[in-house]
Amino acid sequence: MNIEKTLAIALIFTAASYALLGLRLASTRREAGVVPVGVLFVVIAFWVLGGAIELLATSFDVFSIGRTGHFFGTSLVPIVAYVCFREYVGKPTSGRRLAVLSVMPAIAISLAATNQYHGLMWHEPFVTASGDFLTRPAEWGPWFLFAHLPFSYLVIGAAILTLLVHSTAVPRDKRRSLFLLTAACLGPLVATALYDLGYGPNTISYVPLVFTAMLPVYYWLIMIAQVFGFSPLAYEIVFQNMQDPVVVIDDKKRIIGLNSGAERMLSIEEGRALHSPLSMLFGNSAPEVFEALDTGKPQKMMTESGRFLHVQVSEIDGDRDMGRGGKVLMFRDVSDVQKAQTEVRQNEKLLRTLIDHSVNGIVRFRWVESDNGERQLHSIFANAAAGRFLSADATSLVACPAVDVIRRAVTGMDDADVEAIVEQFEAAVNTGQSLDIEVRQDNGGVARWLRLICECIGEDYAATFVDVTDRKVKEREMDSIASSDPLTGVLNRRGFERDASRRLSQSDDDATGALLFIDLNGFKQINDDFGHEVGDQLLKIAAARLKRSLRSCDIIGRPGGDEFVALVPDVNAESADHLARRLSHALEKNYEIDGQKMLCTASIGLALYPENSRTLTGLLREADQAMYRAKARCRGVPNISGGDFLEKAG
Repeated sequence: MNIEKTLAIALIFTAASYALLGLRLASTRREAGVVPVGVLFVVIAFWVLGGAIELLATSFDVFSIGRTGHFFGTSLVPIVAYVCFREYVGKPTSGRRLAVLSVMPAIAISLAATNQYHGLMWHEPFVTASGDFLTRPAEWGPWFLFAHLPFSYLVIGAAILTLLVHSTAVPRDKRRSLFLLTAACLGPLVATALYDLGYGPNTISYVPLVFTAMLPVYYWLIMIAQVFGFSPLAYEIVFQNMQDPVVVIDDKKRIIGLNSGAERMLSIEEGRALHSPLSMLFGNSAPEVFEALDTGKPQKMMTESGRFLHVQVSEIDGDRDMGRGGKVLMFRDVSDVQKAQTEVRQNEKLLRTLIDHSVNGIVRFRWVESDNGERQLHSIFANAAAGRFLSADATSLVACPAVDVIRRAVTGMDDADVEAIVEQFEAAVNTGQSLDIEVRQDNGGVARWLRLICECIGEDYAATFVDVTDRKVKEREMDSIASSDPLTGVLNRRGFERDASRRLSQSDDDATGALLFIDLNGFKQINDDFGHEVGDQLLKIAAARLKRSLRSCDIIGRPGGDEFVALVPDVNAESADHLARRLSHALEKNYEIDGQKMLCTASIGLALYPENSRTLTGLLREADQAMYRAKARCRGVPNISGGDFLEKAG
């Protein structure tokens, strides 16, 4: 086997690898920039395959096919890279701009395919004196030199410049990967420039070989370093404004985030700490941190300055596609509580003075033997804050059974949860262990979250109530931001799949329901004709109409673009059909935006639960297919409205 065939086989394998990787990315990922990079890899696959055909060609016609594939790649790669890098840094490319940019590549590809008839891309001869085909001609044509070449380098230069200039739009722990991605683009770019300038052999197009060498690098960047594995951190403001120190680590215990409180606590800037092992920051001086990570149980530690910190660990669910997880470490200063508990052992009178003015509720329990000889835990002291938290006078709490005090703190929880917490408290008391849980309280319509910390104090037992309502509100805000569509206010794809899956899993065996998949017809045309601002207003109005037409218990989501989904529980087939028609009529009403009236009907696919499927994935698939059937059935048919755009799953 000669060298040309060996290289051709390597190029064919590389082309297949790029195509498979690109198709996988374009079809399964939802992070910023992933779909364009998938398309980019598919285009590179054509480029590399063209190089393989050039090597294997025995006739000029076959060689011309390879040259066309070569120019297909060189013409489209700059455009796709431009779109990909802009989307990666939050600068999406409009359809109109993409159409304008595609004109030059389309002309170049057409001219390359027909070059033998006009020589606008390269001049004869097409073969050497020995009969070998020239992959790089002795002289380029006018279109290549004065149109294709400068246009391609300008576009790819703009793409890389966009990636670097807007690097601050990428989370700090991802910027190293971003610069690696930029560096990985330079290899093929430099090779292409050298090839165009006449360096290297003129019978072998060596740029596809460079792509072959870069394949492991690109695979590592995408699948291992996961340069596209992030979602915009819209909750960063909430995260940075939390007073308690917060440290975020990945599944390998490397730092991927510090808030300002953690920076002050550790005396290190976030940028210097990123990607460092957690052990580098804490070392052997804080074994409690690693014990909390290993056991998942809260721990208490003392800093070098003598402050007591409570360490709590929360899991980060790993992304199913990217396979990543991590943990969040929250540090709360409990020095005041610790000091108060220490003073109990030293000076009871001083302790009561201090505790009575504490913002945290504190109740102390002692074992008391009843008349029948049984030992029971009763309260012997409660401060004023405990009285406020438990909606009782502090003195009335004295002599109360400990279980009754705990029940007062969990009035906002279900009976089953209440009994579970009481059992945990009794188990901790009987074994002399500590207890640290968060409970919900509801007194007179006012809800709050309390952190209940129970610890042994000699032979007694102390319960501390800390109001963590503000923190819970911030956590809910962060969760809402992560699961809501910022434009329309309905759930995004992640939020809808979470809530809808939970609702279906909790349904009774005889439950019924429906899933509606809604697509706004003609939205792209309106978006292109009137601009994105008008398109955004139309989406907001459509979402508002859906909310008005559906019940508060129905779950509405926007997976993306001009599509909406709604899970409607507890309806039969007839009610679901009536609802879908009402939604169709509501959405087809004129939209008045900036003084202009415009029509944007909607195609609706309807899937019933459990007739069509018992899973959310199945319902989405059936409803999606039904929606496309409705769209196809009504495409090009004039004077239709309302229920004409409705299709049911088979």
